[in-house]
Amino acid sequence: MQLTDEQQPIIDYEGKHLVVKAFAGCGKTSTLVAYAQARPNQRILYLAYNRAIRDEGATKFPKNVACKTSHQLAWPEYGSRYQHKLGNLRLTDIAQHLKTRNWSLIKAAQATLNAFLSSADEVIDVVHAQAGMECEAFINASEDYLLEVVEGARSLWESMTDPSSQLSCVHDAYLKLYQLSKPILPYDTILFDEAQDANPLTSALVAGQSAATKIFVGDQWQQIYRWRGAENALDQQIEAGADVMHLTNSFRFGPLIAGVANVILRAQGETRRLNGRGAMDQVLTTLHHGTRQYTVLNRTVAGVIQTAIEEVERGKTIYWNGGIESYQISDIEDLHNLRVGNKDAITNPKLAKQFPTFAQYEKAAEETKDPEMMRMLKILKDHPSVPRLLSSLRKNMALDAEDADVVVSTAHRAKGLEWDTVVLENDFPETVEQDYRQMDSLQRSDELNLLYVAATRAMKTLVINAAIEELILKMHAEARRARASVHA
Repeated sequence: MQLTDEQQPIIDYEGKHLVVKAFAGCGKTSTLVAYAQARPNQRILYLAYNRAIRDEGATKFPKNVACKTSHQLAWPEYGSRYQHKLGNLRLTDIAQHLKTRNWSLIKAAQATLNAFLSSADEVIDVVHAQAGMECEAFINASEDYLLEVVEGARSLWESMTDPSSQLSCVHDAYLKLYQLSKPILPYDTILFDEAQDANPLTSALVAGQSAATKIFVGDQWQQIYRWRGAENALDQQIEAGADVMHLTNSFRFGPLIAGVANVILRAQGETRRLNGRGAMDQVLTTLHHGTRQYTVLNRTVAGVIQTAIEEVERGKTIYWNGGIESYQISDIEDLHNLRVGNKDAITNPKLAKQFPTFAQYEKAAEETKDPEMMRMLKILKDHPSVPRLLSSLRKNMALDAEDADVVVSTAHRAKGLEWDTVVLENDFPETVEQDYRQMDSLQRSDELNLLYVAATRAMKTLVINAAIEELILKMHAEARRARASVHA
């Protein structure tokens, strides 16, 4: 591999604390691989954000590098204790445990617990209720109510981490136990990837390894999991005194897709430019007729399902990035059977037990505003003939992306991946008009980050959506006004 002038100083770095800010497609993994190859006698940990990135890293790094996720670090000592009861914690599970149908309280207790699980804190307190609950709900809550919320979260935590309890244990719970044990990792160097989406727990775990060299790598504009409690560990480490280097040359795509990315980056206030140094590319507003294979990215799960429906109706075979069941297809089928009273056909016994009638499910969804439940109701409303619909989707499903006409995915699931041709659908919020005016500054930034992630998945052809078109027009208008003011 021919190294760039930006990569070589990173590989040669001999300090103890470094932040590498790398734009999309700028070779951060290949740079870290070269760094590790230059140190064959060191014990190195490549800490990956998820299993897919870990698996990819394992095929690229030399043998002196252990590629793991934070959950893998925690598994031998802590996760294995709960193997018999690992699973998701649904609102209905919480309702049963807390012995209440006060859905506001249930949702607040869950949010408080989740905020604690992603934090570096040692005990659950009202600060986690503040972090987890909606701002208005927290401000208007009485002290007694907040105490009840916190006590509910503590009760969930206690039962969740009790191996003999029937309450499911989420994976983040045993990771939290691991972090609280303050482990010392047996590595000389830690390469911390996707650090912009690290939660405070993982950041504290890495930062606590005082004897190791620590290299935090990521792209702050690809931070798309703030809603899960993620924080930008890159800037935190810079504030703590870390050295800083940059990767700005992308070989994934050429100058045109880079131009689209730079429009989004400029809207975020970024002053450095992403340079597209890959093969010549193209940016379109409509996919060319007859394009053989392409990927469609949606903002929402419901959007992915709608895209798949439309493509199947056009005779296309579909590959579902992450697997079809990760888009809650079985849940849709169960909910349909609940609606029509066909309880014997429901595959998830918890659903029928917790919601004897479809009306009760609707009521719980309305009171909690739970995104998953609301999404299920919308799909049922839009597609009354569910069995025929799901049968058609499964029949026209490809098991391998190479065998599919169309790959479908949410933008979140597309992170870290790339395709020759990417189409951006129109369920992303409008970047200038009413959708964005209703958001606060952090929400707007998160949506622009997600748009940037989606746009930079393309290598050769990018079909932009209305949100990007609008943003480009806004930037052109601002440039014209700036030129006019100079000549005035």
